[in-house]
Amino acid sequence: MRNLSIVVFILALLNTLESLSIDLYLPAFPSMAKIFQTDIGHIQISISVFFAGFAFGQLLWGPLSDRTGRKPMLYCGLLLFIIGATAIFFTENIYVLWAMRFLQAFGGSAGIVIGRAIVIDLYDRQKSVAIFSQQSQISGIAPIIAPLLGSVFLKFWGWNSSFAFLTILGLITLAMVYKYVPETHSKQEVSGHTEEEKKLKDHLKTILSNKEFINSTMIGSIAFASLIIYISNAPFLFMKLRGFSSGVFSLIFGFNSLALIVAAYMTPRLIKRITDTKLLLGATILLLVVCAFHILIAAADLSVILEIVMLHLSLLAIGILFPITSAHALSPFKEGRGTAAAIMGFIQLMVTFLLSGLAGLLEADSIIPMVGMRTGIALIAVWFAYRSFKSGKRSIDYKQGSPEGAA
Repeated sequence: MRNLSIVVFILALLNTLESLSIDLYLPAFPSMAKIFQTDIGHIQISISVFFAGFAFGQLLWGPLSDRTGRKPMLYCGLLLFIIGATAIFFTENIYVLWAMRFLQAFGGSAGIVIGRAIVIDLYDRQKSVAIFSQQSQISGIAPIIAPLLGSVFLKFWGWNSSFAFLTILGLITLAMVYKYVPETHSKQEVSGHTEEEKKLKDHLKTILSNKEFINSTMIGSIAFASLIIYISNAPFLFMKLRGFSSGVFSLIFGFNSLALIVAAYMTPRLIKRITDTKLLLGATILLLVVCAFHILIAAADLSVILEIVMLHLSLLAIGILFPITSAHALSPFKEGRGTAAAIMGFIQLMVTFLLSGLAGLLEADSIIPMVGMRTGIALIAVWFAYRSFKSGKRSIDYKQGSPEGAA
């Protein structure tokens, strides 16, 4: 077996490509608007297009990796990512930018969905949580350094240097996948289109009827939506409402992002002390409580320091939820894990689209609508986590021969 530490690092690097692709070019938006002869709103659409490409790409790569193997699809996805980033480097047309961002995300999504499937191929559920946590620690560095790195690129080499960097990083990742990542799911024999269709339908039916998959996927989706709602509103909160400079904003943003790394470090250690279902429920309750307190703090305009603390704690809860929900959602399946990972990713992004879009409609001259939105969806997450906790408790009681506990 190849060095699994290197494999975990490479899979984390595949996750990091997503974060860097979103955060790296944010400081360049005003410059890009001038170069593309448009407004910043049209540049911002490139982020929405990116998420759309990511959502739909996962639906393709997961099932294909179940059918043809993990590595061939990783190669294809990374090549599309590289082509998209390279094309953006040379373009000054807004429509080409949108199209290539879609292509870049469509290809980059292969690394996320197939990476999850590879982890589940290699490890049991408890170990998978630890591996997902390690990946989160590595890839969690990206949101901290990306805006600062993007500012440096913009200052010395121009807006498109960020995409040159992504192209180079994509090529390095492709080479590392080729050399170090093992094939964990061999190509399946195809005995006919009809039989293959039937197998895919069976996988879909099994996946969508699994309560553990639904509960965990919905919790993970709400956690990701809460994170994106925070990220999209953070500049408004700290720069427009509070009047902080971009430098101070970067420091605050970096401090809050550290919570994701701390959470990823804590999670596997906490699971050794309490069950993962209890930790899942506890993290959703923490998210609900701190979001509710944030409403009170914002309404009374108490202190920006308290607001930062509440946001930091909410990201800590979100960071705990990510590895647990990924492991819980995918571990029940012996076959079709790539398909399950694809469906999970698609649902996650679609829920995020809907909730962040609704949060945008509630936009006002106050941060309270955003905080209220995060509180409401946290309450829904608690409900799904309680369902998961009850389901896990019944399973334990049955194993111990106590059918009364399953009532």
